[in-house]
Amino acid sequence: MKAKNTPSARGRAGDETRAALIAAASAVFIEEGFRAARVQDMAQRAGVRLSAINYHFGGKSGLYQAVLQHHAEQALSRSPLPPPDPTEPQAAFEAAVRSMVRRFIQPEGESQLAALMIRELVNPTEALGLMIERFSRPQLAQLQPLIANVLGPRASEEQVGRAVLSLLGQCLAYVTARPLIAQTMPGLLAGDDVVERVSRHIIRLTWGGLMALREEQEICP
Repeated sequence: MKAKNTPSARGRAGDETRAALIAAASAVFIEEGFRAARVQDMAQRAGVRLSAINYHFGGKSGLYQAVLQHHAEQALSRSPLPPPDPTEPQAAFEAAVRSMVRRFIQPEGESQLAALMIRELVNPTEALGLMIERFSRPQLAQLQPLIANVLGPRASEEQVGRAVLSLLGQCLAYVTARPLIAQTMPGLLAGDDVVERVSRHIIRLTWGGLMALREEQEICP
């Protein structure tokens, strides 16, 4: 019979501890923000010793970065952006909107990545630069040419950038305004098909605006 304390058993226990701490810390960081969050609360919620945070993550900052990276990788793997397709710009645009909406309005509840990043943007820490370089900048590098294909060859870099921000803002509104929506317009977030309903709305609204901008560019000399 194998001893219980084998390397593989210790590895599984370590993985379980890290996963429990990331899950518990995610909730605490969303509720309190990085600076106000207490590691004691995270350890208690995870059901582990306080020393486990230092052992596995090197402290609060390391755990925070691990939480952000975990949710970013999860969101990108579950809902990747499509590659730009100059031959089918509308199809690529619609697929991108649906991917982003899924990231912000997950079937199982509010996107933890979006909530965490909103906290981070309002009150930045040293983790912001890491997240921008590893995740935000590469995502924008995919999204900008996709929008540029829709706006056409005469679109300026500024027009493309503003269009991207407008699209992101519509998606983020369902996270930042969630308490308001829940109390004043709860039907907007109800139903199993909420992701598709929100996606269709954003697609129609944004596509109409993009087409108006493209028409304006083609008319103006």
